[in-house]
This record gives sequence, structure tokens and C-alpha cells, in this order.
Amino acid sequence: MNPGIENNRVLPWWLKLLLLLLLGMPGFTDWPNTWMVRELQAMGLLTPQIAHVVVWVAYACVVWLVVLFCAGQHKLLNYLGAAFVLALTVAMLGAILRAVFPFLAGGLPREAVSFKMIRIFINIIIFLPYSVLFINSFSAKKLIDRVAHLDGRYRTIGLHLALAFRVFQHTGEVVFNLFQIWTEEFPEKILPRRDSTQAFRWYAPRNLLAWVWGCIHAWIFACIIHTFEPIPAMVAEVERIDRKNEINHKDTKV
Repeated sequence: MNPGIENNRVLPWWLKLLLLLLLGMPGFTDWPNTWMVRELQAMGLLTPQIAHVVVWVAYACVVWLVVLFCAGQHKLLNYLGAAFVLALTVAMLGAILRAVFPFLAGGLPREAVSFKMIRIFINIIIFLPYSVLFINSFSAKKLIDRVAHLDGRYRTIGLHLALAFRVFQHTGEVVFNLFQIWTEEFPEKILPRRDSTQAFRWYAPRNLLAWVWGCIHAWIFACIIHTFEPIPAMVAEVERIDRKNEINHKDTKV
């Protein structure tokens, strides 16, 4: 097991929650990043756009270092690989759609649209690894065990929330495992695998659109199947805890 994960688990849950909230504060409040951007602008060395990029990229490096320490190099590379692919896809599609359909830009000039896409790109490569680290920093099993000792409606609501939390954890694991499988199937990741025939042209609109549609269909189907597969076992575990607590409660009354 990675030493960083062991150190992370030693901390009390409330301290981990506090530290993670402090790490994600710029994403919730924009502070202190906005203050740093204004300070850089006041120095007159950088334009507002460049200052914004510099500050948020520096913050991205801090987040990645925390993920590296807590989850290890292998997990960090998986998170970053998925984050960069998603960020590139969203930013490129957003720019293309706004160029083809100008009304989507909301009247913004081209420079403002480009800067908006850059901000979206940076946000994704920061907060996707951060979100996965946040979710995986807590034990769903311990949460279920604690909620199982509650009484009344809060117990039922808590068990459902704990189960949903465990599903989110499993979804994160599945997506990154699928990303590794995708890399084995398509080493080029973005470009389609070339056909053996010389006449095949992947960049032809018909072939490219068919490949994109096949990718979307494969990812959606795989995510649904692998995400929902363990839910019956999780529900059975919650019901087992529920029955066990009911039996213990009856024995206590007797």
C-alpha cells in the first residue's frame, strides 16, 4: 500500500474533511486566487488573462502534489490522464460549437470565448483529480456502520446516502480502470485505430463520425454496466446490517 494513503487514513475523518475543504477553497470561493491575480496585475508585469492562468496553474500544481502524496504516482497519472482527455474534449468541442453556432457565445468576442475555454480546461484538470481524491479519502464501510446505529428516519436516509457515496467511489474506480482498458485497445487514445487497408482514411468525416459515435456508445454502456453491477451486493450488505441491528435491538429489549 502506498505510504501516502496510510498517512491519510491515520488522520481523523473531521481533520481530513477540514484539510480537503481548505485545499478546495479556491474552487468554492475563488479566494485567495483572485487576490493573487489582482496583485500580479497591480505589479504591471502580466495581463489579467495571463495572471489568471499563472495563478490557477500554480494552484493546479499544489493540488497535484497533494494527490501524489495521498494516492501515489500511479493514481495521479491515471487521474491526470482522464482529466486532460476530458478537458481537451470539452474545450475543443466548446470552441467548435461556438464557432459554428455564434449565438452560443452569448455575444462575447472571440478572444473572450477562447479565454473561457482555457478557464474550463484548467478547472477540469484541477478539480477532477481533487474530486476523486475527496471521495476516496473516506471509508464508505465505516460510514455505513456508523449510520446503522442511528434510530428513526435519519437511519434510513443515512443508509441511502452512505450507499450513494459508495456508488460514487466505485464509479470513480471503474472509470479509471476503463481508461486503462481503452489505452490497451486504442494506444493512440484520441485518434482511431488505423485499418489494415490502405484505402481507409480515418480523417474522412464519415469514418471519424462513426468512430466518435462508437466511442460514446462504448463508454456509456461500459460505465453503466460496471457501475450498476455491484449495487445489488451493496444493498444486500446494508440490509444485512439492518437485520443484524434489529435482532440486537430485540435482544436488548428482552
